[in-house]
Parts: sequence; structure tokens; C-alpha cells
Amino acid sequence: MAQELQESLLYDWNYNLFCVKTMLPNLRNIQDRQTAVRWLRFLKNCAKSMNEMKLRNDFMYFLVLNVQEGELKEPFNKPPPNQPLLTMTNLLPADADEKIQKAERFTKEKTTIGKGRRSELLRRSPDGGEFLLSQPIPDVGPLCVVLSDVDQILMQFDALGMPPGMLLILNNEQTKI
Repeated sequence: MAQELQESLLYDWNYNLFCVKTMLPNLRNIQDRQTAVRWLRFLKNCAKSMNEMKLRNDFMYFLVLNVQEGELKEPFNKPPPNQPLLTMTNLLPADADEKIQKAERFTKEKTTIGKGRRSELLRRSPDGGEFLLSQPIPDVGPLCVVLSDVDQILMQFDALGMPPGMLLILNNEQTKI
């Protein structure tokens, strides 16, 4: 159990680290970027216990929010103090626990969105997705239907009730692939 928790905390840390590094250009001020990097270096070395790792991830979460907004706020607008992380809990925003729980609820809801609903592609299809559902559809990647006979293509589009503007016919003599 402790090993799983440690792996989960490490995964969250690495994810947030990736987010901060990719969003650092949001900070227009070079000094703010340097301060954010100092915080990253400081937090990186704070993983001696589970409690410290949890607190480190809480600080990291708020650093991500600050960098995302493009402006560093307390405590991240100053370099990290030279003291152990566990003594710095008072530096987190007063509503930190509430914000973190709200974010966790949002991510849980986000993973269930769209379950049981028909896809946008099927809903917008003139035949209600009947043609597409009869085709083999990959779990990941694009769907491509290629018919070589122009008459067959026209019949399929006519059967689907698709307007002629949706049809694009490439002439083999003019198109080189």
C-alpha cells in the first residue's frame, strides 16, 4: 500500500513537473521564470518522507496554477526559504485543501464524461451513423473508407443522403500520391 502511494505521488510530481516546464514561457518576466526554476529545484529535493512528498505535491500544484496564469503569487513570487518543507505549510493558501479536493473531483468527473453517449460524428451523420457503424472502426486512429469505383462512391453518398458538396473525387491521372 505504501509503495503504491509513493508511486502515485511520484507520478503526480512528474506530471506537474512536465506541466510547469512546458508552461514556463507563460511567465513573461525573466526573474519570475528564474524564481519558478528555483522553486522546482527546491521541491525536487523534498522527498524524504510520505508527508513531505504529499506537501511537495501540494506546493507543486499551486506552482502549476501560478505558472499557468502567467503570474507568480505568494509564496512563489520570492525564492524558496532556506528551511525544511514541512515547516512551510503556512505558506500555502488558506483554502489549499479545498482547492485540491475540488481539482480531484473535477478529474474524476472528467474521466466519466461522454460514457454512454453517441459520438458527435455519429450524431451528425445523415443516416444516424448506420454506414459508419457497419464499417470496421479502430479503437485508436483515423477511420478511412476508400472505394475504387466512382459509381459505387456515388451510390454510397446517395444512399446516405449526403449532399454532393461532401464528395471529393480525385482523378488518378491528375493526382500523384
